[in-house]
Amino acid sequence: MDMMTDLPVAVIGAGPVGLAAAAHLVERGICPLILERGESVGAALLEWGHVRVFSPWEYNIDAAARALLDRSGWTAPDSQGLPTGGEIVRDYLAPLGRLPAIAANLKLGAEVSGQNRVEANPAISVR
Repeated sequence: MDMMTDLPVAVIGAGPVGLAAAAHLVERGICPLILERGESVGAALLEWGHVRVFSPWEYNIDAAARALLDRSGWTAPDSQGLPTGGEIVRDYLAPLGRLPAIAANLKLGAEVSGQNRVEANPAISVR
């Protein structure tokens, strides 16, 4: 077994950054393992879902994620609109999380309790 090629790339968190990282991996033909402690994508954003962010949609949607979503027929929000945390989840992260390339590798309710380096017998501890 070649540990450098047989192990999945783990993405910890299914918020905006984690799902953007996963989208970039998918775009490169790499199948990521996405581990999210919450019970939904964007769980942390939902804790402040009523709060409007200061940056418009155009700065909140990753290019690789947009490309995946566009191919699925997704309708993007108004690029100049100022979304709430809840709208970011509803209109961007949830549709992204439902895409087959993401959903098939998304583990919700997975708390990462540790990790170590490849050289030291690679492992991620998930509860």
